[in-house]
Amino acid sequence: MTNSINIKGVTSYHPTEAQRIDISKNNTFIFGLNGTGKSTISNFLYDQVAYPSCSLVIDGNYTPIVYNQAFVEENFVKNHEQAGVFTLSKDNADIERKISNKSKLREKLATAYRTTDAELAKANNRIKEENAKAVKEIYKKKEKIQGTALEPFLTGFKTPKLKFYEQVKKQTETEGVSIEALAKELQELNKYDGKPPSKVYLPHYPTISDEDIVLLSQPIIGSSSSQLSDFISELDNQGWVKLGKDLYLNDGQTRCPFCQKNTIDDSFQQELMKLFDKTYEGNLDKIVRIESTYKDGIETYIEELKAAFTGCSVYDPVQHDALPLIELLESEFLNNLAIISSKVKNPAISVELGSTDKRLAPINGLTSQLNETVSAIEARTNKFRETKGNIETRMWKALKHQSQDILSLEEQANDKIRKEIAALDARLSRIKAIGQTVRNKINDLRSQTSNIDETIDRINDNLKYLGVTGFEIVKSNAHENNNFFMLSRGANSGEGIFKSLSEGEKTLITFLYYIEKCNGSMSKDSEVPDSEKLIVIDDPISSLSQNYIYDIASLIQSKIIKGNRFKKVVILTHSLFFYHELLKLAPRNQEKFQAKYGLYLVSKNEYSQISTLEPKELKNDYQSLWHILKDVVNSKTDPVILPNVMRNILEYYFGFVHKKDQLSDILNKLAENEPNQGFKSFYRYINRESHSDPTNIGFMMDVQPQIYLDRFKSVFVESNDVAHYECMMQ
Repeated sequence: MTNSINIKGVTSYHPTEAQRIDISKNNTFIFGLNGTGKSTISNFLYDQVAYPSCSLVIDGNYTPIVYNQAFVEENFVKNHEQAGVFTLSKDNADIERKISNKSKLREKLATAYRTTDAELAKANNRIKEENAKAVKEIYKKKEKIQGTALEPFLTGFKTPKLKFYEQVKKQTETEGVSIEALAKELQELNKYDGKPPSKVYLPHYPTISDEDIVLLSQPIIGSSSSQLSDFISELDNQGWVKLGKDLYLNDGQTRCPFCQKNTIDDSFQQELMKLFDKTYEGNLDKIVRIESTYKDGIETYIEELKAAFTGCSVYDPVQHDALPLIELLESEFLNNLAIISSKVKNPAISVELGSTDKRLAPINGLTSQLNETVSAIEARTNKFRETKGNIETRMWKALKHQSQDILSLEEQANDKIRKEIAALDARLSRIKAIGQTVRNKINDLRSQTSNIDETIDRINDNLKYLGVTGFEIVKSNAHENNNFFMLSRGANSGEGIFKSLSEGEKTLITFLYYIEKCNGSMSKDSEVPDSEKLIVIDDPISSLSQNYIYDIASLIQSKIIKGNRFKKVVILTHSLFFYHELLKLAPRNQEKFQAKYGLYLVSKNEYSQISTLEPKELKNDYQSLWHILKDVVNSKTDPVILPNVMRNILEYYFGFVHKKDQLSDILNKLAENEPNQGFKSFYRYINRESHSDPTNIGFMMDVQPQIYLDRFKSVFVESNDVAHYECMMQ
């Protein structure tokens, strides 16, 4: 795990892009000028709940112990008493040795716990991996459903993949039906959603009345009163005679069609008329009407029959083609029509129509089959939602059936991993139980010999060593157990003493108390192991002289950094001198330094930025001021600080070369010769000997930094020190 501090969305930091500090190494030093966002880091570590957009990633248990302004406020400004810090008495070496041995055992147990916990995390990750594989494979089943009528059932289950997997897995039953069959079933159901399917309704069958059937079965012959009747009956060719009469004996025709002589007289004509009287003509007309009616009936019937099938919503010409059956039936009707037509041509013959039942039977059978299908669809359509829901349920059951092998493999793998997890959990429980026993024993031993007297003596000795004799700390008498400190100045003690101290004295006493808090315990019978303490120190040298800065750096090295006893150490400062002092006390060996120390720089332009530092990049205060000036020119730092940086550079340099009086004269001269009123203010601002113009310095935000750099250079030109300017700007 990479240990890191991640800052975003607070004070001067970007609202969404986190700045990251890697604290994997034992010691992390962070340098940043005031206002760059450095203190935000320590404030976050002091009260993480108040900074929800930031995060601290660190392995194992940890307890932050933070020194910053909030620490001073809480422990000294708001309270005139400080909770006692318990340390072991030097008088009982035997108990101290036992505690040391138990502490070493506790460290081993903590290591074993972390190792086992890491193995447990890996095992749990393996379960997640097995699950991810199963999710991926089962999610592929979705492809069979996409593009089919079943796809609407996937609404809400397409993403995330895990949701689809869980829906499949939770099915308590399975069904072996194919997705294709279910899709087809739903497609049929959807076809009639909102509109009922239509059945086959056969048209009226073309029929002939019984009277007409009798007429067709009887010969139609001429009258017997004609002298020609016996002769024609003997010839048995009455139809031929009728045809001849109708064709050739009209309009007074007298010529015989055969001999071509005028042998047809009125007498013959009268005998023919007698032969084909009104009765004969009436019956013949009936047969002609039967023929015409039957023909029209067939045509209408066949058309309506075809329409009855094509109008059926479930009729499929490929699956059950009715056309051949209709054509066979039509041929039977046409045969009967031909029989009737023969009767018309020869009325004397007796005819009988053939039966169409044989050809009609398969049509009736197909009709029944289609209508049964329609009835089933109607029943489902009437219960559409219920049927649709049934198909959806069956779809998920079918998917569960098809995923059984994947789920089975996942379960087998997880069973094995769960056994490992159970064993690791049991091991963790044993380690925790043993650890608690050891902790209780340490607390018991500590309670026999721990007190705050050693702490009081150490803090007072350190104050004297630092040359501070105007005050000391004593036990508070306001509590029965006397486990609180308080400041004392002569006869006075307690409330009001801290406020009376100088800023430097306040810094010393608060930091000495903090050092003891890091190395001791806030309770007599319990403690936080050093290996769990996250030490954070933010600018412990504010308001201190250079002499004390060295002492504070030495204290941090000897009491905090040396021995790598603590989980992590993070130190933040705005003082480059203090930063250098900390590094001077670090290992000289480059390899050892790189292994134990991480260096960072906090800078600010529009937002605060954190970048890594190499030891060779560190400069002294004067060099750093020039570096900041160049950062402004290169748009790496906000230009608002430029006049102040230039002022400090000039004071450093001209003070060092003993030209401070000359500097004031040069600045005044340049101000007088400056035609631009705004830049007159610039020269006066960076001249402490003259009156400053902070009111007018706001124009800096609207002017290119190079314009000020040119005027800054002119100072060195006037003093004949331009070579120094050019050297520092390289």
